[in-house]
Amino acid sequence: MNESDSRSVWFAVRTKPRKEHVARANLEQQGIEVYLPLINTRIAHAGKVSWQPRPFFTGYLFVHLSREQQRWTTIRSTVGVLAPVVFGHFYPPIQNAVIEALQLRHDEHGYISLSQTPDAPFKPGERVRLLDGALKGLEGIFVEMRGPDRALVLLDWMQKHMRVVTATEELVSRS
Repeated sequence: MNESDSRSVWFAVRTKPRKEHVARANLEQQGIEVYLPLINTRIAHAGKVSWQPRPFFTGYLFVHLSREQQRWTTIRSTVGVLAPVVFGHFYPPIQNAVIEALQLRHDEHGYISLSQTPDAPFKPGERVRLLDGALKGLEGIFVEMRGPDRALVLLDWMQKHMRVVTATEELVSRS
């Protein structure tokens, strides 16, 4: 990372309605680093269901700018951009930790995942086996985290699906 990168700061930019991708492409053409978090959304239309990537924050994207790149008039006049987020003459920076937290939630396709926490030991849908307790040896499917050290698991037991919350330390992956 060079010196200008270490002094770069994230800012929020409002886009014109449904023009997030256009704004991103045009800002990137100007050499600006852009982050547009996307979520894979279930769309039902005319009796058909499909999955489509949509902006996680509709109408917004983030730009990573050094002091030299903070040419707000140029950014404001970029095709697809409505305006940077500004309060009077103050352009509020976004903490790097906020952007990093969003990026940690990306799934294998680059979309924000709401069903998986960054520190979850298993992925939703992953097969797991219980190592201890009354249900020791039973296998199931990891559903989601329920607190920092508890997991919801769907077990197949006696031809029925049973939801069980257990300590993550009692689970091991079967994949």
